Amino acid sequence: MVVGLLVAVGAMFIPLLAGAGDDSGAPTTETARITDYAADFRVDADGRLRATETLDVDFPVSKHGIFRFFDVVDPADPHVRLIPEDISVTRDGQPDGLDVSSQSNGRYRVARIGDADVTISGAHRYVIEYTIPGVLGRAENGAAGSQFYWNVIPGGWQMPIGRSRLRVELPAAPQDVRCAVGTASTTGCTAQTSGQALTVATGELEPHTPVTVQTRIDVATPDRTTLPWTVAFDSVFGRSVPWAIVVGVIAVIAGGAAAYIVRTTHEPSPAFPLMYAPPAGLGPAQGAFVMTERTSDDLFAATILEMGERGAATIAKEGDTWSIRGSERPPTPLDTVTHDVAASLGVRPGATFTADPSDVDAGKQLKDVRSIFDSTLRSWATSSGLLQAARLAQAARVALVLAAIVGAAIYIWNPLEMSILGLPFAVFAVICLPVLQPGAVTFRTKAGRDVWSQVGGFRRVLGTRSSEARFDFSGRKEMYTQYIPWAVAFGVADVWAEKYRVQTGEDPPAPGWFSGGPGFYAGYGAGTFAAFSSDFSSSVSSAISSYEATQKSSSSSSGGFSGGGFSGGGGGGGGGGGSW
Repeated sequence: MVVGLLVAVGAMFIPLLAGAGDDSGAPTTETARITDYAADFRVDADGRLRATETLDVDFPVSKHGIFRFFDVVDPADPHVRLIPEDISVTRDGQPDGLDVSSQSNGRYRVARIGDADVTISGAHRYVIEYTIPGVLGRAENGAAGSQFYWNVIPGGWQMPIGRSRLRVELPAAPQDVRCAVGTASTTGCTAQTSGQALTVATGELEPHTPVTVQTRIDVATPDRTTLPWTVAFDSVFGRSVPWAIVVGVIAVIAGGAAAYIVRTTHEPSPAFPLMYAPPAGLGPAQGAFVMTERTSDDLFAATILEMGERGAATIAKEGDTWSIRGSERPPTPLDTVTHDVAASLGVRPGATFTADPSDVDAGKQLKDVRSIFDSTLRSWATSSGLLQAARLAQAARVALVLAAIVGAAIYIWNPLEMSILGLPFAVFAVICLPVLQPGAVTFRTKAGRDVWSQVGGFRRVLGTRSSEARFDFSGRKEMYTQYIPWAVAFGVADVWAEKYRVQTGEDPPAPGWFSGGPGFYAGYGAGTFAAFSSDFSSSVSSAISSYEATQKSSSSSSGGFSGGGFSGGGGGGGGGGGSW
């Protein structure tokens, strides 16, 4: 059980393994371009940032739209999370499709902007609005006030930028303002200040080029939501300490409930007075079963021998062959189980059962009889009033299986990005393991305990060495296209297409709702659409991979962010985007 609990707790960290590999997508060629990047940031005294980004994007090749991803990590404080909220988007003044998801165990928040059924080209204007709490941190080197250290253009943008115009309105006049263009840079731009605002303008920027500002303001540092663990463990413990504690308490309660259930299945052993004879009317298999609640080969063999002992049969062995011959004289009355075994083997006066290792039919019969023997023992013990079903333990067996399945599913798939939710189920399943033991789902009645005591006393006599005890698609092509979205969602697009090919002998048809510019449709010409999801994921992963490479470069160049100092790309507001 100790090993099981260690495994239950250790398995909670499976999501960390999922984020340990290189999940970067294949490099993608970015054809879209941001001709104008305008961003307006307003920071309140409580540290909440309200941002409006206006992007003029030119698509020379048809695409669905753009995506924007946000890095929730603050390099200056790994225990703070900068999580975007209330994300909204318009394209050319009208609402556009928006799907928000997460990647890399929740480190990145990804906003996919556009519609999978629609392609666009030419110039379009996107307006992205969002808020992020907790953007103000402590000023460096013990200075008074707060610090705003932010990538006003994040370093993960895959698209080149023609020009940028950036404005930040702060709750107090900015002081000691610094501005940088590029990763690990300290120069490259100048921030103009006016009252409580600062503005930055740049010319053309290459892909993956952050624009970073750092300034101090005379405002008391507001409280920031922090976690005792780094972002890597968010997929395990979530992003709420109280909720993590609640789940831990529930796990303890689940373990206590399981321990109580197991305790109810345990029967304390009775006293075993010396008994020099077995209880009257019971055969050896019956007595041993009441004592142990287990069947075994030994009990079956004892029953065969009981036939001989009671005069019901003679038993002979020649080489490897056993013969059980029914006695001609009336035997001493047999117990129920022994009688049923004899009848099943066909042992009666004048008849012989031969167990020859080379006799297949005899082997089959013995196997069947052995199975009947086990069930006969159990049913006899219950029908005779010696054992009763333990309903709670029976329900616990079902609950154990369900808990193990649910716990494993949460650990492996982690649907809520908080694998600790599986811990109560896993703990319950582990501590309930004893209910799987034979006899756990039954308990002995008072009469059964009396028999147990007598049989145990008789076994004590027999087994103690001391002197104390001396003794279809046909004609309906639209059916295929109708369910393409489902096939893609389920990850079976290739199979769906192959089924169509096999049944019709031709390639799947292209859906009428799918179209694109030159070169866009080539990847879907076979009609399978298996590549659709991977296309988008690859674009996002590639962008994130490139961004992370800049973060590593920035970290190594500046000697790390934890010690303070200013470096381009080193502040909050990390992320970027691209087209898809």
